[in-house]
Amino acid sequence: MPKIILAADDHRHILKVVEFCLAKTGCSVETATSGEEALAKAMRTRIDLLLIDVNLPGINGFETIRAIRQQPAYAKLPVIVLTGGGLDECNAAAARQAGASVFLTKPFSRRRLSRHVKELLAL
Repeated sequence: MPKIILAADDHRHILKVVEFCLAKTGCSVETATSGEEALAKAMRTRIDLLLIDVNLPGINGFETIRAIRQQPAYAKLPVIVLTGGGLDECNAAAARQAGASVFLTKPFSRRRLSRHVKELLAL
């Protein structure tokens, strides 16, 4: 059974790039364009990894991570945080506090994203 990745970003072109990058991993990619949609999908589908933008409409990425992580099944869910805001200490600290495993800035390297996914899912 393939691993399921939930990718949440409010820019559909980013979601298409993520789907393209991860197609070769053999994982199934579900997408969401808001924090609320990501949370709803995580509650309906058993996901193995969350890839999430910080700046989402409605519930932001950090709040979404915390809400998902409150579920016992997702307490140790691997999370990759994406941001277009740059890697500053404030964002990095907030990502770590929310439970991020990896923090990537946009534009991101497709190869690096694929490598992190494979490492986190032990593929």
